[in-house]
Amino acid sequence: MRRVLLSLILCAQSASMSAASGLAVFHTASLGGSRSVSLSLAKGGPSRDPAFDYDVVITLSEFDSGGAVLYRDGGRHKASVRCLSPAMVRINSADYAIDVSARPGTDWKHDLWAALCTAQVS
Repeated sequence: MRRVLLSLILCAQSASMSAASGLAVFHTASLGGSRSVSLSLAKGGPSRDPAFDYDVVITLSEFDSGGAVLYRDGGRHKASVRCLSPAMVRINSADYAIDVSARPGTDWKHDLWAALCTAQVS
């Protein structure tokens, strides 16, 4: 049930964010001074691998201090996310354990996990 509910939340979040800005940003890092890089969810849904909860596609964009796009990566980077213990993000064939107690913004993989797995349910 939790997996179905989280899938519905992800789809609703993706749809509303897509309508507003095109992509759902889950992590932004400053490159110093006047530039930043944002990682966004371009697509997502339930995982085909039963060991994971979600399969997503990540995009990368670079912005100047005024918000103008300097670079938009044309690639589509696939990742899989496991919400329950042991929390994990898989990129290609590499598995990355997630420290669920990490502070937001310190690691993009944690922020991806948090965006998908800690959605508030009312």
